[in-house]
Amino acid sequence: MTDLLQLGNIVDSLQQPLLASKDCVLDRWIMALQEEEQLGIEANDEDSMLSNTIRELDGLDRVQDSTNVSMSLESNHWYSNDMLIIAMLSNFSTSYNVVNISLVLPILQQVTNTSSTKDAASVASSLLAGMMFGQVFGGALGDYPRLGRLGALRLVMCLQLVASLGSAFVDTSGTAILDVYDQLTLWRFLLGVGAGGVYPLAAVLSAEQGESTDAESLHRVVLTFSMQGVGFLTVPLLTVPLLYTVSNLNTVWRIILGLGSLPGFALLLLQWHWYRKQQTGEILPASDPEQDAAFGQESSALQDSDGEVGTCLDSSPNLENDSGSESTQIVIRHGWLGSIRHEDHLFSKLMGTAGAWFLFDVLFYGNTLFQPIVLEAAFGTPETSNARQLLQRTALNSLFLTSIAFPGYAIADLVMGKKTLGVTQTPRYVMMQGFTAMFLLYLTIGVFWRGLKHYPVVLVTLYGLTFFFANYGPNTTTFVLPSLVYSVECRSTLNGISAAAGKLGAWTGATLFAPAASRYGNATVMIMCAVVSVVALALTKLFVKVKAPHGHHHANHSAISPEEIQ
Repeated sequence: MTDLLQLGNIVDSLQQPLLASKDCVLDRWIMALQEEEQLGIEANDEDSMLSNTIRELDGLDRVQDSTNVSMSLESNHWYSNDMLIIAMLSNFSTSYNVVNISLVLPILQQVTNTSSTKDAASVASSLLAGMMFGQVFGGALGDYPRLGRLGALRLVMCLQLVASLGSAFVDTSGTAILDVYDQLTLWRFLLGVGAGGVYPLAAVLSAEQGESTDAESLHRVVLTFSMQGVGFLTVPLLTVPLLYTVSNLNTVWRIILGLGSLPGFALLLLQWHWYRKQQTGEILPASDPEQDAAFGQESSALQDSDGEVGTCLDSSPNLENDSGSESTQIVIRHGWLGSIRHEDHLFSKLMGTAGAWFLFDVLFYGNTLFQPIVLEAAFGTPETSNARQLLQRTALNSLFLTSIAFPGYAIADLVMGKKTLGVTQTPRYVMMQGFTAMFLLYLTIGVFWRGLKHYPVVLVTLYGLTFFFANYGPNTTTFVLPSLVYSVECRSTLNGISAAAGKLGAWTGATLFAPAASRYGNATVMIMCAVVSVVALALTKLFVKVKAPHGHHHANHSAISPEEIQ
């Protein structure tokens, strides 16, 4: 009787709806054959043929798995991942195009002799406004299934390409309806939309590349972000030799702005190269849900007529595990807006990503206003009145400070996610280190401001270290965290919202720091920066503790586990 009951269970199991995966079907036949062997039921010819076929398929799967592992190891390098290269190149383009105006405006002032503080503020403000819009809009486009991360990235990079060329070819003859600064304001707004859109898209595209561990996703996003440092450093590296070798200043600033289009052209070439590889079969279409979002493809096996995404388990909701005590987890998609509403711990996550990013950019961008003040306090007012020599000195000073800050990106890439001195350098821990170091540095500069003027090397070193620890700490982690803690359906959107909060902080810092310095003094403002650093540290401690589910490739899961975040 017992044998008959067990045989009945076998038959019942075979009558269950077949799942979408052939592996699920084969597993059921294997279990049935094993049950028959245990019961001593004699296998017929059909069973024998099926058993042999299963063994052959299993052998082929093992060979295929071995091949996949080998290919995975070969493609583990960043230079063999086309999508990662595209994300890195896009982030480099963004940083270069955002920063180059800081050295172009002084040159343009010498060329036109009509510049005012209002003109420079208008150009800078238009960029920030465009970036905030682009971050929200571009992030939302990245979650639009028919466009995807890559399609949205193509769009915003095309905007960057057009806007950088438009900025380089503005009319300075005086015959245009708008003057040169009004033209630049319009082009820089469009550039800001393109640059802002890259922030969430490049981060998310990097995090979602390939079937890999959370640590590898973290490394890819940090590597993509480190290209920001390369872009920042490239601007003075190009400007200094141009100022020493090109006599016509009108040509110099046009070259600096026009070179910002080169990454866009390179991206177009990479896209063509990737398209040709796909046509020749070197690249197979993505099958992972996150990959489908990244490549802008729809998975017919996982998408119903309403555009809602399901799983192979949807057809068998009553399946239970062997113990019968816990149902197999079903992936439920809510759509774009629904996924935001159903995001677990949304407020805490936004406080940890958007809130920390806002406070950090208040410090980071507001503090850049003090570069000439610190350099003048350290080295005195330039004795020369020659315009070109003043421009050369400005570019050299920028190169000097950028060089101090640049290693922060490299060290973050080296240590993030790894153990150093027995402590795992999680994003949260690295962010806290950065804010702590910034607090100590700002406090030291503020308290000893007068005395440090007599020690210029010490003053400039301390000031440069604020940017070093900013890049090593919160500048990197604020970029990384949103791409790892949010669900895949709304990951790009919430990443863009977090980035836009950062740019709002940049506008706040740039607007408030100069009046505060005029009214209260530079030393007081540095102490205020220390206070903001402490508040940001507390925010990190309290809210960068999101209880994200385990797993990377499950569509409704975050890409990093709670242990890694904390």
